Amino acid sequence: MKALVPSVAARGRLPGIEGLRALAATAVVVHHTWILDGGKRVGVDSGAGALFLNLALGVTLFFALSGFLLYRPFAAATARGAASPDVRAYLKNRALRILPAYWVILLVTALVLMTALTRNAEGDIAVGALTEPLQLAKAALLIQDYDPRTVVIGLGPAWSLAVEAVFYLLLPLLALAAARLARRVRTRSKRVMVLLLPPLLLLALGLSGKLVAGLLVPGSPAAGYESDWHSVIERSFWAQADLFSFGMVAAVVHTEVVDGRLVLPRWWRAGALALAATIFVPCALTLDQGQLSYRPENTAVSLSAALLLAAVAFPSGPARRPWLQRGMELSPVVTVGLISYSVFLWNEPVLRWLTRHGAMHEGWGGLFLNLALAGVVVGGLSLLSYRLVELPALRRKRRRVPVAVEQLEAAP
Repeated sequence: MKALVPSVAARGRLPGIEGLRALAATAVVVHHTWILDGGKRVGVDSGAGALFLNLALGVTLFFALSGFLLYRPFAAATARGAASPDVRAYLKNRALRILPAYWVILLVTALVLMTALTRNAEGDIAVGALTEPLQLAKAALLIQDYDPRTVVIGLGPAWSLAVEAVFYLLLPLLALAAARLARRVRTRSKRVMVLLLPPLLLLALGLSGKLVAGLLVPGSPAAGYESDWHSVIERSFWAQADLFSFGMVAAVVHTEVVDGRLVLPRWWRAGALALAATIFVPCALTLDQGQLSYRPENTAVSLSAALLLAAVAFPSGPARRPWLQRGMELSPVVTVGLISYSVFLWNEPVLRWLTRHGAMHEGWGGLFLNLALAGVVVGGLSLLSYRLVELPALRRKRRRVPVAVEQLEAAP
């Protein structure tokens, strides 16, 4: 296990990033474990049930992390008047980061576990083998969510990966446009203002998609997972783009802090955490079935995620590092963070397989047993896929072209 946990400093990483990935992945696993307990869902009508339901908002933290980690090198280069990162290397690294593990886990889920999401003749979601070549190809290419007949098929969590893929492709276009515009201004403060335009554009885009999904193309009570155009819009980058924006803003602010151009007050970290909790808790308690949907609370939660990210990853002073940052760098936490992408992909199909074979238990005691079982099975499979699939791909990405470490390995 220790071999999986390299020194954060040695790898040039920002502090706490793997811990944040571990937090997001664990939240998603707990959410799915609670959902897939045979339908009983302990505490479903209580505040505890609402929180379990909305642990799916761990995906929002993944989006914020992607916005922060991937925009930061572009933003730093532009703010400092330096050359932008190599876009071809960036795109190659993105593909190598997400596709090998995704394809392997998709094929195992579709053809071996037979717990992929499919659509029956009536268009309703079913669980089973995914063998129809065109549908499997659409899922493999992450374009399944653009057709009401195939929306959210394949790996259940992959709808968010499809959203991420659009962000990966769009980001260098936005960043290079900002860099070109920034060359027309003379002062760094104005370049920073230019760098805020891409996240503001994505914020407006996401809010417009949410508005259309909520008011112009309304859905059913199971909105977001039906075979209709509302679900296509709701699960698209259009309605989720705003969830990347606050992480991108954090990337711009981070550069200013690192370069000493912005000095934050001593109390800022505690204030950021308090504000993040103040935003998140009421949203999580009121979202009900609207988690990760067109509801405006989701935008608020993305701000909460960015505040948490800043509190963990921003540099600390010469004194002892903040307690939360230290906690996020504990070896077991970093290990979970390293395998978090595989955990994210494996957890739902594996939990469905365990449910089908009667391994999941009911009640509060059963929930803890289920969580332990999920930790062993999902964790073991994730460790294998990380070592056998992800690591070999990561090694192929390390070339002489300078690319930030966070861009190399950032993933859901």
